[in-house]
Amino acid sequence: MKKRPIHGRPYYLEGNDTGILLLHGFTGTPQCMRYLAEACHKAKFTVSVPMLEGHGTSIEHFERTSWEDWYQSTERAFHELKAACKTVMVAGLSMGGLLTLHLASQYPRVVQAIGLLATPLFLDGFLIRSVFPAVWKTPLKRLYRYQSKSTASINDPVARRRYQTYEKIPLANVAELLEIQAMAREELKQIRQPTIVIHSLLDQTVPYSNLDYIKAIVATDEVQTVTLKRSNHIITVDYEKDLVAKKLIRFFKKYRKK
Repeated sequence: MKKRPIHGRPYYLEGNDTGILLLHGFTGTPQCMRYLAEACHKAKFTVSVPMLEGHGTSIEHFERTSWEDWYQSTERAFHELKAACKTVMVAGLSMGGLLTLHLASQYPRVVQAIGLLATPLFLDGFLIRSVFPAVWKTPLKRLYRYQSKSTASINDPVARRRYQTYEKIPLANVAELLEIQAMAREELKQIRQPTIVIHSLLDQTVPYSNLDYIKAIVATDEVQTVTLKRSNHIITVDYEKDLVAKKLIRFFKKYRKK
């Protein structure tokens, strides 16, 4: 089967003086945040969706990047948005949620509120439980560099066909993901910004119990949770993408400065 080319590109939609930074996930592109970005822009927000370093190009480029590279892409877009807007809020999907937590911990007085969408503070899949431990700290890692990906975790078949991602995962990048994940678990205890957590019961990539974990550990007293019942992991393009947008926009509207 012929591989589909990836045509990911960043988005910047100018609106009012309240900015929303939206971060895509591991191996994804800004395309998976486009619907949410356009909904936020329709609600008058200024919206930025950067392309994280190594994503949307080639698997070889991706393999050479680290979590610090992904975060630098995040921070660069954040500063650009902050220069244009009086208020900045941040939301991330999956790994983008981990980057959101790290950014919020670094800029507690600037990031006004955050959204954690299907965010993996811990994982329990086959790659993490079996493949990675057996390979990464052994000589096998020189031979077993990549793990093939299964079908994208999206229940809507139309959205699944359109979804842009790499078709395999470099194990070196899994190590980077686990590193930022461990850091985010610690930083969660310091997060005092208002937080909305959205997760699906049917998520086959990130256990739903992450929602309860975040709610129990996050330091803020202002935390709202939303449980989805029809979507899989990529909730920004799946069956309940309208609900995700509606809940996030309503939450962020409460915290923009007058």
